[in-house]
Amino acid sequence: MARKLDRVYIIDIEATCWKEKPPDAQISEIIQVGIVEFDLLSGSISSKAGYNIRPQYSKVSEFCTELTGITPEELEGEKNFSQVCDMIKERFPHLKNYTWVSYGDYDRKHFKKMSELHQIPYPFGRTHINIKNLFALKWGLKKKVGMRKALNILDRKLVGQHHNALDDALNITAIFKACFMSKKDLQ
Repeated sequence: MARKLDRVYIIDIEATCWKEKPPDAQISEIIQVGIVEFDLLSGSISSKAGYNIRPQYSKVSEFCTELTGITPEELEGEKNFSQVCDMIKERFPHLKNYTWVSYGDYDRKHFKKMSELHQIPYPFGRTHINIKNLFALKWGLKKKVGMRKALNILDRKLVGQHHNALDDALNITAIFKACFMSKKDLQ
């Protein structure tokens, strides 16, 4: 359980992907992380960061570039997954003590898988909120919806570029606020 409850960390990732199956000897790996530190007491963003990650076990496909806007060239000089996790821990040293949030369970599972692959400690705490499930429950939906649809339900426009990890983390923050903050705090 999270030991501190005055803030949450809202995380989104982008990973290498293909229109079909991955090519032989390639795996889907995280290539971008967006983090929003959200202060629950003030109802505002206290910090945010975005990280690009150089893939080690795959290449960025044309499909991936079309979806995310991330090009292979853009990632050539970037840090690898382990190095970026070290940077995240340095920037957000108390991250393990807080609840973290993502839109769906994909990000949590993928971070665990990547941490195991790189044989490094999982950078987040045990307490995770899947805001996609909570949003569907709060709005009485019959099924879970994607982030863009959730924003439409809230009558909010998508901020930035969809499938950019930091922009998506900022959009997820708006959805989080709608689920947990009072109506007066949303204005």
